[in-house]
Amino acid sequence: MKIFSNNILTGVVFLVLLSLFMIGGCDIDFSSNNSGGGSNGGNNTSNTETTQGTIVSIIPLENIGGITVQIKEESSNKIFSDATNDSGFFSISGQYAGTPEMEFINGESISLGRIFINVIPGSELDLGNIRLENGVVIFENDADITFEGDMIVNNCTDNAGSIEVEAENDEITANIIVQIGPSTDIVRDGDDISCQNILVGQTVEVRGLLLTGNTVDAFRIEVL
Repeated sequence: MKIFSNNILTGVVFLVLLSLFMIGGCDIDFSSNNSGGGSNGGNNTSNTETTQGTIVSIIPLENIGGITVQIKEESSNKIFSDATNDSGFFSISGQYAGTPEMEFINGESISLGRIFINVIPGSELDLGNIRLENGVVIFENDADITFEGDMIVNNCTDNAGSIEVEAENDEITANIIVQIGPSTDIVRDGDDISCQNILVGQTVEVRGLLLTGNTVDAFRIEVL
């Protein structure tokens, strides 16, 4: 009887210790999962636009640093903004594709100029150097733009012509005419291809100069 009782006691102690070990293990696992989930949430920015530029001079004379640059979305009037650094650089991200208004405001809340810009859905737009002269906004060079979309029309012969690309975000869809010349780099899976070999329905990344309206003069096209 005594041996039997000792065995029962030993078994009970073992089960209690095993239970505590398993509970402790679960706590550790849950903590790890929660941490991982938090780091992955809410970081999808593929449907936003980013516009940047550099103010190089202001007339009448004004410090180029600390200028508030605002972009106002057309339909909702929602405002996205950034302040220039000491070099006059700014970068603004958000959903404002279309033809939003950009305004430049100094530290005394005085408008230094405003202008409507063309923004392709999901694009990265670099306006380059900007001068503000007596309320007039002057872009010194053509804007450099990068965006993705699905090709819907191919009007190429050999390695020249144009394609039409549909770009979109959560709010808007736009058809972009992409002009292609012999100097345009066209790449698929690391290999050079001709313009006419881009197939309807394929997703492409385009980089080039943004011209009047939704037209881009392409430097490079990659079939994704």
